[in-house]
Amino acid sequence: MIDKKSYEVDFEFFSSQFIDGILWIYFKKNLFIQATNLINRDALLSFLNRVSDCAFIKVVVFRSFLEESGYNEYINFFEVIKARYSNLDLHRLYNFYSALVLKLAGMNKIVIHATSGNVIPLFLNTSLACDYRVAADDTIFKNAYLDIGVLPIGGGVYFLSRMLGEGKALELLALKESFSAQEALKFGIIDKVIPLGDLETGTISIARQFGNVAATTLSGLKRLVRFSDKELKNYLEFENQEFFKIIHHQSFRSARV
Repeated sequence: MIDKKSYEVDFEFFSSQFIDGILWIYFKKNLFIQATNLINRDALLSFLNRVSDCAFIKVVVFRSFLEESGYNEYINFFEVIKARYSNLDLHRLYNFYSALVLKLAGMNKIVIHATSGNVIPLFLNTSLACDYRVAADDTIFKNAYLDIGVLPIGGGVYFLSRMLGEGKALELLALKESFSAQEALKFGIIDKVIPLGDLETGTISIARQFGNVAATTLSGLKRLVRFSDKELKNYLEFENQEFFKIIHHQSFRSARV
């Protein structure tokens, strides 16, 4: 007897539930502080391992919708880091997101990312590690790292340069403070724009279409599509080095966020 309830969890950092037979995973508020907690990190990664091992789950939906609070949390997190003059929390945040991106890209399930409102870079980059991306029509992607003078972490540059080409990726990452869901659709960064009120039902409809495909076919197709991601781990290690070059530089420490 399959116990679906055991996959409906509620942790300090995230929660999950089945909606019409599809497993949804939600991040909670205080994302950045929560992500620096090793217990929270291990809980999520362990849960994703359980999901990977579960034969009856073919499709997983990640839902992010922090909107403005996410941007404020992002700015406040870096203000706290500067005040402490300690990079331990940054290292933990970076290590967590690197592990999450690798897990999502390599997971033997189809992973859909659904979002709305104002999206911070970490959620955009997380979505790029997923297999299919859905955004509500009110979605605005914000390049908040430009306000701080750091680099986006979580593999965003890796994915975007391969999706868009180097020039267009640089234009999007360096010259745009924000861009809309319709712009992201035109760029090919997301796969479908859905009216906000229909986001859940529209995402479920897409998930069901994937779920109708045999599990062995889905996992095999994902391995083929993600073949080029063999360099992702090396990229994330290099990204880490470049990110902390900026963090350790005196100009960053003396600048005001």
